[in-house]
Amino acid sequence: MRQEEAIYVGRIVNKLAKELLGPVLNLGSSTFKFRNNIQPHINKYIFSPLEQSGIKVIHSDIKNLDGVDITGSLFDKNVHEKLKNVKPSIVMLCNLLEHLEPKQLESVPEIINKITPPGGVVIVTVPYSYPLHYDPIDSYFRPSPEELSDFFTGFERVSVEIVVSTTYYQDLCKKGCRLAARAFIRLFVPFYRPKVWLANAHRILWLFRNYKISCVVIKKPDTSN
Repeated sequence: MRQEEAIYVGRIVNKLAKELLGPVLNLGSSTFKFRNNIQPHINKYIFSPLEQSGIKVIHSDIKNLDGVDITGSLFDKNVHEKLKNVKPSIVMLCNLLEHLEPKQLESVPEIINKITPPGGVVIVTVPYSYPLHYDPIDSYFRPSPEELSDFFTGFERVSVEIVVSTTYYQDLCKKGCRLAARAFIRLFVPFYRPKVWLANAHRILWLFRNYKISCVVIKKPDTSN
């Protein structure tokens, strides 16, 4: 997750959480280490403010590691029941869809509809203009915010936005000369870990072009009213 994206998501989720007063379910959460050490801006802008407000957060991921509350695949029916029982007022689905196989991706709206209670809000982010990044795959799903919102049939559109981040050049400058030089030299070694090489080489296209992320907020209609 880019820092600018974390700021955007943090602002939205913390505002809505105070209004809806229910648990926040974070799908594809990764681990405590990832959220706090590898990409500390995730915790800083999103989860630390929620914790300070007394909002309960449930983290779910396929990894059975520290910081994951519900472990298992999003496509496992037994996991669906565990997620549904959380009764989340907000579901976060950030930077996950581009890492799914096509058949898995097709089933996501139905799954999200199943685990989100009426009146619940879903925050979805995916890359819009962004290089390859395998985890373990990248299907290159890059919808516009409007396309992403329409993908979730049966949900009401609350807001759509493109969040603009930095360029690859700016990222390299932050890393310092040694790491930047290492990234440059790596371009000439395609035979070593070719998927990693391809992802790094693809970033050159964003050397002076800003990364962009599609961000949408959708709501499940409350038919009881």
